[in-house]
Amino acid sequence: MLSDTSFPIIKATLPVVGEHIQEIAQRFYEHMFEARPDLLDGLFNRGNQADGRQQQALAGSIAAFAGFLVDKPDQLPDHLLSRVAHKHVSLGLSPDQYQVVHD
Repeated sequence: MLSDTSFPIIKATLPVVGEHIQEIAQRFYEHMFEARPDLLDGLFNRGNQADGRQQQALAGSIAAFAGFLVDKPDQLPDHLLSRVAHKHVSLGLSPDQYQVVHD
């Protein structure tokens, strides 16, 4: 759920983020693998990284999540969060592997 402060910011920046989402996703993965190269070994499919499918999946998830929050700011996108959570659990992600995302 978005706060009254966050809603106008997300709504105003969504078009700009949408225009640059591929670059944002690419930079995200570059930063993540630079900081944690161990995550590329066995956790992420190198083929999906090389051809951009992983970046495309992240970009699509971000766009869907942000769009949902703008369209329904009083609700949580549980169906989107559940899908991501199931994928992460199936990969065996551990809490320490999320720190690089925060950083």
